[in-house]
Amino acid sequence: MIVVGVIGVLALIAYPQFAESVRKGRRADAMAGLLRLQQSQERYRGSQPVYASAVASMPDSPPSDSPERHYTLTIDEFGAGGYKMSATAKSGSPQYADTKCRRLMVWMHDGTVETKSFDASNAEDTTNANRCWVR
Repeated sequence: MIVVGVIGVLALIAYPQFAESVRKGRRADAMAGLLRLQQSQERYRGSQPVYASAVASMPDSPPSDSPERHYTLTIDEFGAGGYKMSATAKSGSPQYADTKCRRLMVWMHDGTVETKSFDASNAEDTTNANRCWVR
């Protein structure tokens, strides 16, 4: 009985760390989707005066979901000098439980690319410089 109790306590301690590790691994899905969109944006801009305004308007029609379908991909802003694109965890996905990093964003402006992350309340993570983006 003591052994079962010890195993139970260890499981209670280990499971939250395991779940966080799985969520962190799934963030790569958002990054892959955003990278694919960035490449499509640059191909689009090569023949147009501005970047694409929506995923559906790109000539190669990239999907509006990330490769593993945990995130919805959107173009938030666009213009001649850059764009903002986001990957937001879908409510039906287990990744929606990633409250620290629910939305990942790529912002390209004037030749500079910045990455940002937002929590479940859509507040930008300014306290821990992009903890959601693997470096």
